[in-house]
Amino acid sequence: MLEEIFKYFCIGTVCIVMLFGDSAVASGQQFHIPSWIKNNAKWWYEGKIGDPDFVKGIQYLIQNNIMTVPPANSTITRENMIPIWVRNDAGWWANGTISDSEFVKGIQYLISSDVIHVITGQNSTTNNPEPQCYNLTTPADKETCLQQIAYENKMRNSIASSTPYVIGPVTFYYAGSELLPADDDRSILTIHFVVKDNAGQEITMSCQNQNSCDYALSDGEKEIPYATNTLVYGSLTLPPDMPKFVDWTFYDVIDTTKHYSFLVKEPWGTGSIPIKIPHH
Repeated sequence: MLEEIFKYFCIGTVCIVMLFGDSAVASGQQFHIPSWIKNNAKWWYEGKIGDPDFVKGIQYLIQNNIMTVPPANSTITRENMIPIWVRNDAGWWANGTISDSEFVKGIQYLISSDVIHVITGQNSTTNNPEPQCYNLTTPADKETCLQQIAYENKMRNSIASSTPYVIGPVTFYYAGSELLPADDDRSILTIHFVVKDNAGQEITMSCQNQNSCDYALSDGEKEIPYATNTLVYGSLTLPPDMPKFVDWTFYDVIDTTKHYSFLVKEPWGTGSIPIKIPHH
């Protein structure tokens, strides 16, 4: 008889009983799930990252044979809206309430039951995947699918049109900058990057505050501290091969006749990236 594991997921006053059987994962099988996937699950449960980042962790599990799904679904190209109650399972796993194997079984069940929608490589339209979105049932599913496509297109186009700079294990794709006038002859300079970890293990970008930051802007004479950035809580963890958008803003007197560089001073790599300063 197959061992069966019951889990309860609740939405308001309605609870759903889910059954995970060992037909999906052999009993006693050991799993070696990278820590960054569990971090992603925790952050997703807490609302700090969106569905796309969480789903990339699921892609990693499948692509590296940590989790198997039926052959028809073995190649993932896009996932659509994930039901909100699935976050409970991710949260339980992240805080140790359920084991790695139970988490994998749960995700397998959700995929095989089409709760997490998977569009296979055989059925997707590579050049125009949007028609797949219109096959979904609810307007919310369709909208989420279209937003996911837009996000992926933006990422792909940003990388294709940018200049790459390799610093240590990370590639910084410089996607451009913007300059806006401010008060007291100062300007607001915004620099756009896509960053990608090529190390095969997670890398952390660190910038705790203006006095303790591994990044700065240089005009060749002095370093200019950042005004704002998109690093959450002073750091950003980069999972392997999962590019992320990162923006930096600097508030200072910007002299367009000078040559500016973005400085990287991380323990894992140092370097400078030339920045093009647009005219007002």
